Amino acid sequence: LAAVNDEVIHAKGYGMANDTAKNNINTKFHVASITKQFTAAAIMQLVEQNKINLEEPINEFLPSQYRSDKWEVVNIHHLLSHTSGIEDYAVTRDYYNVEKGFCLGNTVDGMIKEAMAKELEFPPGSKFTYSNIGYTLLGEIIQNITGEPYHRYLKEHVLEPLELNSSFIHTIDYEASSDEAIGYRWDDEQNQHVPDDIVSLPVTEPDGNLVTTLNDFLKWTNIYVENEQPILEDPYIKKMTTPYIEADEVGPYGNLDMYGYGLYLSKELISHSGYIVGFRSHFIVNPKENIRVFVFANNVSMSPKSVSSGIYKIISDKHSDKNE
Repeated sequence: LAAVNDEVIHAKGYGMANDTAKNNINTKFHVASITKQFTAAAIMQLVEQNKINLEEPINEFLPSQYRSDKWEVVNIHHLLSHTSGIEDYAVTRDYYNVEKGFCLGNTVDGMIKEAMAKELEFPPGSKFTYSNIGYTLLGEIIQNITGEPYHRYLKEHVLEPLELNSSFIHTIDYEASSDEAIGYRWDDEQNQHVPDDIVSLPVTEPDGNLVTTLNDFLKWTNIYVENEQPILEDPYIKKMTTPYIEADEVGPYGNLDMYGYGLYLSKELISHSGYIVGFRSHFIVNPKENIRVFVFANNVSMSPKSVSSGIYKIISDKHSDKNE
């Protein structure tokens, strides 16, 4: 999907969603780490309500079983900006119970307790290192402070108020419906797409379990383009979109070298990618020029980021020509 000044100029599905249905603009996709900005927004709601403080140690807000003496100097800002120094979870562990990359059973508990015992990799706030488990911990904070499961809190306080009616969080009892894409990869030996079964990082709800559609995600990105929306006051959106630390992402014009809260940022752009078993995704938003490009894929053998960056360049160059 590509949109300029709130007008959708292109929206189309390509290829197969599953064995029997083609992709279309209403197909539901797993978007992996694009989920992180939704978790960040939920955290900012609690900040706005004075239920948590960005600068206080995470041990103040985590459930008691997940408080580590090694985390006394880690605060919520550090988790949001990937500057905590907490080592990310590994690719394989004996206790992992994972299905198609998604955590089942007690896997999340095991990952957190393993992280609790490790020394920090660097002093919090001193550098950027992408850490999925930081967002897993943010989900635990949301659950502990609100008393609601993460998926229910997000549905009631973020998705429903924005009328993202086709979006939800993949939970342990998840079963794919007929209007959802199934994840594939290309197999050279068979010369065809096959269901993706490559081992990857297990995914937890707050760091990568959102299922959404192009149209729902367009509604979501209104929070970056328009001031009036029901989930957060403008100062808290600004906190999410403030560059805090140098990051390692490259954008369509070689920028996106900073990170905010769940978002890669440059002077002009907001962006993020997602990559899990069977699915890849990428989006770019230019709030000032109101240009938006989203690419969701159920084929890990292609690069949504290359597609979105190329499309963005075409639109942006034409936009610049008109303004000159």
